[in-house]
Amino acid sequence: MSDLSFLDFDALVLRAADDPAAEREVHRRFGTVGAILVVDFTGMVGRTDARGIVYALGRARRADAALRLRGTRVKRVADTVFAVYERAQDALADALDAHLNLRAGLDHGEDPIHACIGLGFGPMLVIPGEDCFGSEVNRAFVLGEDVAVGGETLCTPAFLAALGSLPAGVGAYRAPEEREAAPRFAFHVLSDYR
Repeated sequence: MSDLSFLDFDALVLRAADDPAAEREVHRRFGTVGAILVVDFTGMVGRTDARGIVYALGRARRADAALRLRGTRVKRVADTVFAVYERAQDALADALDAHLNLRAGLDHGEDPIHACIGLGFGPMLVIPGEDCFGSEVNRAFVLGEDVAVGGETLCTPAFLAALGSLPAGVGAYRAPEEREAAPRFAFHVLSDYR
């Protein structure tokens, strides 16, 4: 048995195909169970086409700063932000606050920005400040990036189960079948009535 402690994430993953000890080391070092929040902002393509990439990125950066997430930010790709949480309740609180913060600062005027949010919960691999992987990460990304419309928070059934009870003033319903056709998995729509 060789010492695996000197290998980074990528080297361990490549070695894991032939070495079960390397796979165990990946899970030991990078594995966790928790919530994932993915936030995408509306209008990036239109902003870029109309005013240029620098303007669009500036708007996205201001929107990102307005989120004020308390979770651990893992990465940002263009105008999409990924954050992880130990508890589903904390991820939901940040999602609901993100919509309020954007409405207060950037969700009005001639170029409003809305958040499209996806939430998941389950086992994942997290490389702090770099990346995250897992089925629930993939689902939350699809929900936030592709399925949610501006101002909407969508979550996986696993997230809803981890949440337990909903906070006062927050509702959830399963998305209609026609909306589930595109991502090809069930999800719930969360609404803030507070």
